[in-house]
Amino acid sequence: MDRSWYTRFTVVLAATVAAWLALWPTLDQAGWLSAPQFVKEAFPGRISPGLDIRGGLRLMYEVEVDEYIRDRRDRYAEQMVRELGVRFGLLEADEVDSATREQLAAIGEKVTVQRVGGRGIRLLFNSEADRDQFDTEWLAEKFPDLRMTRSEGLRIDLSMREDRVAELQQTAVDQAKLTISNRIDSMGLAEATVIGRDTDLIVEVPGATDEQFERIRSIIRRTARLEFKILDEEGTAFLRELQDLPEGIEVRSESAPNGETSPPVTSYYLVSRAPKCEDDASGCRSARQKLQDFIETLDIDPDHQLVVSPLTRRDLDDLGSDEEAWRTYYVYRSTNVTGEDVDDAFVSFDPQEGNRPVVSIQFNAAGAVKFEELTGRNVKRRMAIVLDDVANSAPVIQTRIGGGRAQITLGSGDYQQIFEEATDLVVVLRAGALPAPLRPANEQLIGPTLGRDSVAKGAMGAVIGVLLVLLFMAIYYEVAGLVADVMVVLNLLFILAIMAAFEATLTLPGIAALALTVGMAVDANVLITERIREELRAGKSPRSAVDQGFKRAFWSVFDSQLTTFIAGVVLFQYGTGPIKGFAVMLMIGIVTSLFTGIFCSRVCLDWIVRGLRVKRLRVG
Repeated sequence: MDRSWYTRFTVVLAATVAAWLALWPTLDQAGWLSAPQFVKEAFPGRISPGLDIRGGLRLMYEVEVDEYIRDRRDRYAEQMVRELGVRFGLLEADEVDSATREQLAAIGEKVTVQRVGGRGIRLLFNSEADRDQFDTEWLAEKFPDLRMTRSEGLRIDLSMREDRVAELQQTAVDQAKLTISNRIDSMGLAEATVIGRDTDLIVEVPGATDEQFERIRSIIRRTARLEFKILDEEGTAFLRELQDLPEGIEVRSESAPNGETSPPVTSYYLVSRAPKCEDDASGCRSARQKLQDFIETLDIDPDHQLVVSPLTRRDLDDLGSDEEAWRTYYVYRSTNVTGEDVDDAFVSFDPQEGNRPVVSIQFNAAGAVKFEELTGRNVKRRMAIVLDDVANSAPVIQTRIGGGRAQITLGSGDYQQIFEEATDLVVVLRAGALPAPLRPANEQLIGPTLGRDSVAKGAMGAVIGVLLVLLFMAIYYEVAGLVADVMVVLNLLFILAIMAAFEATLTLPGIAALALTVGMAVDANVLITERIREELRAGKSPRSAVDQGFKRAFWSVFDSQLTTFIAGVVLFQYGTGPIKGFAVMLMIGIVTSLFTGIFCSRVCLDWIVRGLRVKRLRVG
């Protein structure tokens, strides 16, 4: 035997050992063959049964990309006010992110920035001199995503660029997919998969139970948009003038701080009360829903918004146990500090609240600076901590807050329930906020497509089929058939090992691809063996017949496998989830078939004709 054979044999042996070690922990998990602890630690990957085999949770959501575009437009509108302030000479360039309310009010006397529709911005200047400060070169430099659609007198209309809108829509879906994947990983659901398709996201969690259903669904759907907003106490006077309030909604007032140098002012807010809705109650409108529906009918300044907040018995003495109540806070829409500035979040316990669980957040370096500036400019004012458009609390800023830390309280209720809510909130804050809300399209807890008996019978059928193929090859092609059988087993080992290494999920389409790959592996060996048989019939020696057989069969085998691989690429590119799973398994199987059929089988046959030096090679 020459040196090259020993090198090739070492490669085959090393690959076989590595594949076995990678697959062994999966066999141990299935209860078939116990693996040593060091193998489990060195090879942590496992093959997991898919949703169609094991059953579990299947959630389908639509990403509301229009909301993402609208949110981006709103950010541009807020930033444009500040950038125009620089053009007017009312702000320095380094004051753009730290402009005071007085400076913003001065800018508002020169230009009004309105939001139009879902993608438009309208600028209304107060004079020609102010209008002349705007030019398209400045727009292209500061806001490349916007274009001017109309200019008439003191009015300029802007809109989001169509090409940029398409990119932002794809970005929203990609970010939502990544965020959900991070949340799932934080929950320890290693077997779950997240699939993106157009504006839809499909989440599959094999093996999920009824108890896990609600928690997983609530964590995935939670937008987790965290914002810190300053209250405008004086601006609430318009609420006092409201007439014909809906039943269950009233206007109340309270004394509120209004800054270090200003005396307290009377602040007005809306309160909604209603009986609690049962989970199965149809047509019941909660107090929050009534309040939000009414807010949507109000003509609110574009730079402000009304956010809602729950009330407890500590806030309303006469609140019954079967009632719920919500109130409003009138806040400035703009905010410089959001959940994007959060570096970490964790559950802690507040001694001032009886050691009840709270969520402590740590800002990153940039967020800590912005939070300190925000609190420094608004000492003795209230700041609402808004999570998903609900004000968690509105504490008074007593002094400038440095150190980059803040705290979110979770209200009253059962201790264990609050702790679980705090834990879930930490998960979503660490994983990041969703770029846009998710609209449920289909949420269901399903059983396996195949029952346990069907799965067992299907597995038995597959084993019997493979054994029959192996038996046929051994009888028909004799020694060459036994070599082909060994290659088929090696091929299966390599495929399953690769699946385990990448922690792949085994689904019904994957099983179909696995069966097809076994047939293709046998087909490659058949082509090679037939070529060897032709060379032997031509009177050549076994050694020469093997050399010529592999040489002449190579391109036939390679071409057939390549065309199938191309079909797999097309299926993966344009197929949906199950089809993509089939395509991935098929492509992996083709690569391993080429390795075992051409490389490994050549090593085996070379050992027979060169090492054993047989005079007659039995190929049927």
